[in-house]
Amino acid sequence: MTLDASRDLLEMKPLAVANDTVGEPEAMLRRMEADGYLFFRDVLDQGAVARLRQHFLDVLVDWGYVDKGSELPVWNGKDLEGFPVKIEPLHDDRVWEEFVGDPAVDAFFTRLLGEPPFWLEITEYRITPPAKAMPEDPFIGRHQDAFYNMGMECFTCWIPLIEIDERAGGLAVLPGLHKGDFFHDRNDPPQYRIPPGALPDNWHRSVYHPGDMVMFDKMTPHSGLPNTSNLFRLSMDIRVAPIGGDLPVIGVIETFDEDRIVVRDQNGQSRQLTIDADTYCRWTAGKRLSVNELRTMLKVGDRVLASVSEDRAISLRPPR
Repeated sequence: MTLDASRDLLEMKPLAVANDTVGEPEAMLRRMEADGYLFFRDVLDQGAVARLRQHFLDVLVDWGYVDKGSELPVWNGKDLEGFPVKIEPLHDDRVWEEFVGDPAVDAFFTRLLGEPPFWLEITEYRITPPAKAMPEDPFIGRHQDAFYNMGMECFTCWIPLIEIDERAGGLAVLPGLHKGDFFHDRNDPPQYRIPPGALPDNWHRSVYHPGDMVMFDKMTPHSGLPNTSNLFRLSMDIRVAPIGGDLPVIGVIETFDEDRIVVRDQNGQSRQLTIDADTYCRWTAGKRLSVNELRTMLKVGDRVLASVSEDRAISLRPPR
């Protein structure tokens, strides 16, 4: 399937706005259960969004891709060969903490969820550079978050930091496909991608503005679209759960063996978790690792994020 950015992306079905569910947690959950996503217009504090955007701009200026003093991430023509997927300066500075710690942002999520938010420390800082042309498969990044984060009970919150029109692409979702099984090819290790043709052609997207947010179910298929504008596309996605929900274990590794891991958790308690052949181990990329491979990367004293069921580790990964 080949898309023309000026026509087909513009004609994709828009996301339904869910602002009426803010402050009505039960209505929000019913809508999420029905559609697998919620799209909110202009709900996030503009000051907090602007400060977050500036962190992204500072990186691009420091790397030489955007001219100093620019208020928008306009590409200045520097060669994009080797532009990184992971934006390590933003990970190192943990800029998500400043954003979610903003009183206005915290108040919004508390109102949305009906109780204080719990942040899972799974953050992606996305700086998508301009592409020369629309690829043959514009949904090549399609996936379901739950496949790579087995057992994590949370919502993904995708936050645009600039205006993102059909040229800049942005997030596309497939409503209503969150109630079944995974679409990922289990015979395609180690990434287990969703193959072309496995999903119906019913993608939805909208023109996004700073202050908007798309929150979606962990099983909802979604993809980032190609960026054919002259801007770097800026967005962040973070994972949130109600504080009273089924929360993962986040903490410091005390011991890590082939069949168990002991973690001093966020409450200061030592948690012993068993590891078995079904435990999904991963690093920052989604591909599956063996337990021993992860043990060479995560040492005693490092932080770890684990989803659990009756003290069994369903998944293990670094929290970042």
